[in-house]
Formats: sequence, structure tokens, C-alpha cells
Amino acid sequence: EVVECHFVTGKYALWLKLYCRDHDHLMEVLIDIIRNIPSVIQTETLISLDQAIERQVWVKQ
Repeated sequence: EVVECHFVTGKYALWLKLYCRDHDHLMEVLIDIIRNIPSVIQTETLISLDQAIERQVWVKQ
């Protein structure tokens, strides 16, 4: 279900991207799995309605 995990700056420590079948599956993942991790204090859920751009950008060294 987790397809990406990012360490981020600011208010949050991690940003996870999940793929879930439906809202029930999302609730199951949040309540039964993620919130049962001892170090997880709080979660915030954002649902993407559409993806406008997806591309890989390579930065020159």
C-alpha cells in the first residue's frame, strides 16, 4: 500500500503516498496499521483528486 515515503522539513517528519482500493481500505490502513506504530502520534490525510503532471527531472551535477 505504501508506494512512496519521504522525509520532509517543516511541521511533519514523513510524507507517505498510499494506494488504497477505496475509502474503507484507507481507513483500515490508517487505523489498523499506521496508527498502531508506537512512534506515530498523529496523521493527516489528503486525497488526490487528479494528477496533472508526472515526470522525472534529472538535475545536472
